[in-house]
Amino acid sequence: MIASRVFISTFCLVSFVALGLGTAPPVCAAPEALIDVSQQSEVNKDEICIEDISRVTGNDRELVRKLRGVEMGRSPLPGKSRSIDASHILVRLKQSGIDMSHVGLNVPDDAQVARGAERVSKERIEEVVLAYIRQAMPLEKDTIRVKEIQFSNEVILPKGVVTFSVEPPGNRNLFGKVPLAVSIYVGGKLERKVWAVADIEVLKKVIVAKRPLGRSREITEDDVEVQEMDVARLPSNPLTEYRDILGKRTRKAIDVRTVLRSDMIEFPPLVKRGDVVMVLAESAGMRITAMGVVKEREGREGERILVENLDSKKGIYAQVVDSKTVRVDF
Repeated sequence: MIASRVFISTFCLVSFVALGLGTAPPVCAAPEALIDVSQQSEVNKDEICIEDISRVTGNDRELVRKLRGVEMGRSPLPGKSRSIDASHILVRLKQSGIDMSHVGLNVPDDAQVARGAERVSKERIEEVVLAYIRQAMPLEKDTIRVKEIQFSNEVILPKGVVTFSVEPPGNRNLFGKVPLAVSIYVGGKLERKVWAVADIEVLKKVIVAKRPLGRSREITEDDVEVQEMDVARLPSNPLTEYRDILGKRTRKAIDVRTVLRSDMIEFPPLVKRGDVVMVLAESAGMRITAMGVVKEREGREGERILVENLDSKKGIYAQVVDSKTVRVDF
């Protein structure tokens, strides 16, 4: 490798010409500081200084210290490189007030400065997202299946300790196709924010109709079955236990393989129009009963219905207790 050497010594040059000496120039004093630029350098910060790309030596400690701190400009992007030539270095030294008559400078041809880099692979991002999902989901692990995590390319960062933070989308459940923001830190400083899309399947056991069910039909165990389905495909209020449907009837016709919801079923009525019931009124230390007849089309447990007192022929509203009793406030 042929190196170019820039050595500034104005005093020697002037003396040689003025004195008209022979063919050999006079012996000149050595420079007070010498900068030897490396052929290949690596930096791990935003700005390049002389000390990052050179070996600076000399007897004048203050001058050496000042030379080492002279900035050469911005570092290349992580993983990239740039060339440094003698003219650029000289300009920077002069801009910093350095007297070049006291400084020697050795610069190799095509000196290169590279920025160190950490490469975060697509697979590493996927691992981070998967770990977040498993920690964040409040369900048993065997009910969660991450079908796919979509992320395009590797991420190139400055060198340092890399950590991650994953942020869920606002007001969204973690199932179906979910965009997740991944913040990447180097040495505790935020360097990049990237997006990954996770396709999350959450399996849940639900009650499904085995056959078509007509309106107002009482439901039995033979009419339904339990299936495991992806929550993303389910309505907001699916029924999950047999006890949710037994003893109840359909409120409307239900097709086969339909996931049963709470708004599809109801308790059958305990009383209907024309039924004779006991009207009960009681308070502390007092109990009054009378007979009445139901005036509503039907009434379920807990519902308030119109009942006519058989003795007074007056209508009152009472709450259904069972098929033979209603209660009035007293």
